[in-house]
Amino acid sequence: MPRLHRIVAPVLTLVVLGGALGAPAAADVTCPQDWRPAEPAAFLERDGTPTDPARPLPPAPGPGYRAMHLFCAGRYVTSAWMAPVETPNTVITLGRAVVAGAQWPTVVPAVNPALGITGLAAWFWATPDGGNLRLQRGNGPDLDVELRVQQVRWRFGTDVPGATGWGVAYPTPSPVRAVFERTGTATVTVEVVLGGRLRGEELDVEVGGSHRVLLRYPVAQVRSLLHTG
Repeated sequence: MPRLHRIVAPVLTLVVLGGALGAPAAADVTCPQDWRPAEPAAFLERDGTPTDPARPLPPAPGPGYRAMHLFCAGRYVTSAWMAPVETPNTVITLGRAVVAGAQWPTVVPAVNPALGITGLAAWFWATPDGGNLRLQRGNGPDLDVELRVQQVRWRFGTDVPGATGWGVAYPTPSPVRAVFERTGTATVTVEVVLGGRLRGEELDVEVGGSHRVLLRYPVAQVRSLLHTG
């Protein structure tokens, strides 16, 4: 493994700002960055296990770069290439990669009723899986990171209009709703949007990222649920 040479770089603080209006409150998490070698050079699932099929990282930006996984308090955040020499530019690039690929913080989607019925509205909502994530400098570069979910976008599949927002937990009627006309299992895609900003000496750059959470939702016809005598 090539030796990591350090060049003094400005200390940066990366802050993901905002938060969707009406987002449920959740406890913040603060922990040191825990960078671990990624062998092979591929992303992981949110639980820290390999994906199936594998999702390889993009090609290394240059010679000497190391594929690394970023963890916080034992929980997987993302994977990225770490430069062999730390400079202001490589620190900024790594900060962008962290925000762009962060899988945590995220949301847990929910729906009522648990079994969809064609022609009737299903109510959806999302709950934060933790609050703001504050990644303090650890065994990696001079970079502090704060992550926060800024927005939640819903896609319900073909022929069903999408929606934006957290929704409201049952039994309150949720403004995030969908009416399915086809039976089967619908794949609901929840896009978790992160907005952010890189800040340092003479530096103020907005950045952003997102990831997706999938919800499988079974839908049946009302007549198939009725029992005839």
